[in-house]
Amino acid sequence: MPSRPDAAPPPPSRLGDRLLERAADAVLAWSARGVEPARLAWIEALRGELAHVEGAPARLSWALGALSLACIARRRSLSRPWYSWPALMRTSGFGLVLSAVLVAGIVWSNVVVPSHESDSEYTTWYAVFYAGLLVYFFVAGLVVAGRPASIPLAAVTGAVTAVLVALIVLVTFVVIDNLFLSVVMQQPDKASGFAHSGLTSQRDYVNNGNLEALLLVPALLGALGAGLGALGGLVRTRVGRREPAVPV
Repeated sequence: MPSRPDAAPPPPSRLGDRLLERAADAVLAWSARGVEPARLAWIEALRGELAHVEGAPARLSWALGALSLACIARRRSLSRPWYSWPALMRTSGFGLVLSAVLVAGIVWSNVVVPSHESDSEYTTWYAVFYAGLLVYFFVAGLVVAGRPASIPLAAVTGAVTAVLVALIVLVTFVVIDNLFLSVVMQQPDKASGFAHSGLTSQRDYVNNGNLEALLLVPALLGALGAGLGALGGLVRTRVGRREPAVPV
């Protein structure tokens, strides 16, 4: 018996129609994932009417209407700049406020009423200050995390806070050390360090120390601030989950 011939391939027109219909379904499915709930109802309505549209090209054109809605929604979401003034102030506000307080304290203790005591006599107070600084980074992330809380935003806030504080404080020391060098070098720790440094210029001594601090401290403190800020954001998310729903 002769072998049965293979099934004939579908006509080109029918194959093209199937491809266009699948493309229309894919467009609708993708569009439904990219819009807010208010616009999702429109896309579902377009999907419901798709079966009543005659012709595969017309169905694809019908589906493209949903694509335009999705593109508008995405364009609006991308048009919210992260660098807007409110966003910048929320992220950097904690760092700027603390920096202003620290700068005032540094100018007071180094220029206005300079101390002639060694830092070793204030070890306990320095430990309290650094502990408070770490808590401050945590609180910055906790507060700015938002509602609903965003751990990445909290981490960025903690990092920005730490880097701003480090940079502004260190630049303040650079300015004071160069403008009031004779006053600064009366500090016991500065005088002792210079005597054992082997340098012949007091200005070189203080600037070398400031340069090393500028290269290391902001990066290290920024990483620490990011971790503590993220921890604050994590706590904010846990607290948000436990909050009772507000009855409507």
